[in-house]
Amino acid sequence: MTWERIEPPTPRSTCAICRHMPGDPNCSKSQGYRYDPATTPPAVPATPDASNFEVVDVREVGAHMVMKVKYPNCAKCAYEGVKVMVFLECKALDAIKWRTIDPHFRGREQGAIRYRNPKEAPSPAARFPGDDQGWTEALEYASRRGQR
Repeated sequence: MTWERIEPPTPRSTCAICRHMPGDPNCSKSQGYRYDPATTPPAVPATPDASNFEVVDVREVGAHMVMKVKYPNCAKCAYEGVKVMVFLECKALDAIKWRTIDPHFRGREQGAIRYRNPKEAPSPAARFPGDDQGWTEALEYASRRGQR
């Protein structure tokens, strides 16, 4: 973050927000600093970039697939950006072609299980925490879905 010195505003008899006298060096309002957005680095994204991912683990469970995916650009994401997702009626061969994996749930057309663009992952059917327990629960979920 870059701050540059500017001239303080014309002093008033009292400061409206604080109890400092105008020109008091302890008052941040009279310091004459301003925020410069042109030289400030962009904020860290709060959601993952669907095209910037690393597949950590994959397991096929019947007709379904469980994936553990790390999103390195998502510093604010829980579990260091690792997400465990279950994709219904998908195989690892399908996933090899994916260039984007969006972990967010998206609406599907009525009755359409397959997806149109082979380079995009479908919406996950379920998402679990990116730890060992989440991985185990995702495998159990995919197994139960296969028994239907």
